[in-house]
Amino acid sequence: MSVYIHKTKQRLRVRSAFIRNNRAEVEALLHQLQQIEAVKHIKHKLHAGSVAITFDDKEIGCEDLLKIVESHGWLEQDQPRNFIENAAIIGTKTLVKGIAGIALSRLVGPSVSRVIMSA
Repeated sequence: MSVYIHKTKQRLRVRSAFIRNNRAEVEALLHQLQQIEAVKHIKHKLHAGSVAITFDDKEIGCEDLLKIVESHGWLEQDQPRNFIENAAIIGTKTLVKGIAGIALSRLVGPSVSRVIMSA
Protein backbone atom coordinates (compact mmCIF):
# COMPACT_ATOMS: atom_id res chain seq x y z
CA MET A 1 0.00 0.00 0.00
CA SER A 2 1.39 3.36 -0.92
CA VAL A 3 0.97 6.40 1.29
CA TYR A 4 -1.94 8.69 0.41
CA ILE A 5 -2.16 12.25 1.74
CA HIS A 6 -5.02 14.64 1.09
CA LYS A 7 -4.81 18.15 2.51
CA THR A 8 -7.37 20.92 2.60
CA LYS A 9 -7.50 24.12 4.61
CA GLN A 10 -9.15 22.44 7.62
CA ARG A 11 -8.70 18.71 7.06
CA LEU A 12 -5.83 16.24 6.74
CA ARG A 13 -6.37 12.68 5.59
CA VAL A 14 -3.58 10.09 5.63
CA ARG A 15 -3.86 6.49 4.46
CA SER A 16 -0.94 4.09 4.86
CA ALA A 17 0.06 0.56 5.72
CA PHE A 18 1.60 1.87 8.94
CA ILE A 19 -1.81 3.09 10.14
CA ARG A 20 -3.41 -0.23 9.25
CA ASN A 21 -0.69 -2.41 10.79
CA ASN A 22 0.22 -0.47 13.97
CA ARG A 23 -3.07 -0.02 15.77
CA ALA A 24 -1.69 0.63 19.27
CA GLU A 25 0.79 3.30 18.15
CA VAL A 26 -1.79 5.03 15.96
CA GLU A 27 -4.46 5.04 18.67
CA ALA A 28 -1.94 6.43 21.18
CA LEU A 29 -1.16 9.36 18.88
CA LEU A 30 -4.85 9.88 18.10
CA HIS A 31 -5.53 10.15 21.83
CA GLN A 32 -2.80 12.79 22.11
CA LEU A 33 -4.13 14.69 19.09
CA GLN A 34 -7.62 14.78 20.61
CA GLN A 35 -6.15 16.70 23.54
CA ILE A 36 -5.25 19.58 21.20
CA GLU A 37 -8.02 22.21 21.24
CA ALA A 38 -7.55 23.00 17.56
CA VAL A 39 -8.36 19.39 16.58
CA LYS A 40 -12.12 19.27 16.11
CA HIS A 41 -12.76 15.71 14.90
CA ILE A 42 -10.80 12.56 14.10
CA LYS A 43 -12.11 9.70 11.98
CA HIS A 44 -10.04 6.49 12.07
CA LYS A 45 -10.81 3.63 9.69
CA LEU A 46 -8.62 0.81 10.94
CA HIS A 47 -9.13 -1.67 8.10
CA ALA A 48 -8.58 0.98 5.44
CA GLY A 49 -5.50 2.30 7.24
CA SER A 50 -6.96 5.78 7.10
CA VAL A 51 -7.17 8.73 9.50
CA ALA A 52 -8.94 12.02 8.76
CA ILE A 53 -8.31 14.95 11.09
CA THR A 54 -10.52 18.04 11.01
CA PHE A 55 -8.99 21.08 12.69
CA ASP A 56 -9.24 24.82 13.18
CA ASP A 57 -6.75 26.26 10.71
CA LYS A 58 -6.50 29.51 12.70
CA GLU A 59 -4.91 27.63 15.59
CA ILE A 60 -2.88 24.89 13.86
CA GLY A 61 -1.74 24.39 10.30
CA CYS A 62 -2.08 21.34 8.11
CA GLU A 63 1.68 21.17 7.64
CA ASP A 64 2.16 21.11 11.42
CA LEU A 65 -0.19 18.14 11.75
CA LEU A 66 1.53 16.43 8.84
CA LYS A 67 4.90 16.84 10.56
CA ILE A 68 3.48 15.29 13.75
CA VAL A 69 2.11 12.20 12.01
CA GLU A 70 5.27 11.87 9.93
CA SER A 71 7.42 11.94 13.07
CA HIS A 72 5.37 8.98 14.37
CA GLY A 73 6.01 6.88 11.26
CA TRP A 74 2.64 7.18 9.56
CA LEU A 75 4.18 8.02 6.20
CA GLU A 76 6.53 5.02 6.03
CA GLN A 77 6.27 3.17 2.73
CA ASP A 78 5.83 -0.57 2.41
CA GLN A 79 8.95 -2.17 1.05
CA PRO A 80 8.25 -3.37 -2.50
CA ARG A 81 8.53 -7.08 -3.12
CA ASN A 82 11.75 -8.14 -4.64
CA PHE A 83 12.05 -10.07 -7.89
CA ILE A 84 12.27 -13.50 -6.25
CA GLU A 85 9.15 -12.94 -4.12
CA ASN A 86 7.18 -11.78 -7.19
CA ALA A 87 8.36 -14.78 -9.22
CA ALA A 88 7.40 -17.19 -6.42
CA ILE A 89 3.92 -15.68 -6.10
CA ILE A 90 3.27 -15.70 -9.85
CA GLY A 91 4.68 -19.22 -10.19
CA THR A 92 2.51 -20.52 -7.37
CA LYS A 93 -0.64 -19.01 -8.90
CA THR A 94 0.21 -20.56 -12.29
CA LEU A 95 0.90 -23.95 -10.72
CA VAL A 96 -2.36 -23.93 -8.76
CA LYS A 97 -4.34 -22.92 -11.85
CA GLY A 98 -2.72 -25.73 -13.84
CA ILE A 99 -3.46 -28.34 -11.18
CA ALA A 100 -7.07 -27.11 -10.94
CA GLY A 101 -7.40 -27.38 -14.73
CA ILE A 102 -6.09 -30.96 -14.75
CA ALA A 103 -8.40 -31.97 -11.90
CA LEU A 104 -11.38 -30.36 -13.63
CA SER A 105 -10.57 -32.12 -16.92
CA ARG A 106 -10.51 -35.48 -15.18
CA LEU A 107 -13.71 -34.74 -13.31
CA VAL A 108 -15.97 -33.39 -16.09
CA GLY A 109 -14.09 -34.22 -19.27
CA PRO A 110 -11.78 -32.14 -21.48
CA SER A 111 -14.43 -30.39 -23.62
CA VAL A 112 -16.48 -29.15 -20.65
CA SER A 113 -13.39 -28.07 -18.70
CA ARG A 114 -12.18 -25.93 -21.65
CA VAL A 115 -15.46 -24.05 -21.59
CA ILE A 116 -15.31 -23.53 -17.80
CA MET A 117 -11.62 -22.52 -17.70
CA SER A 118 -12.00 -20.02 -20.57
CA ALA A 119 -14.89 -18.23 -18.83
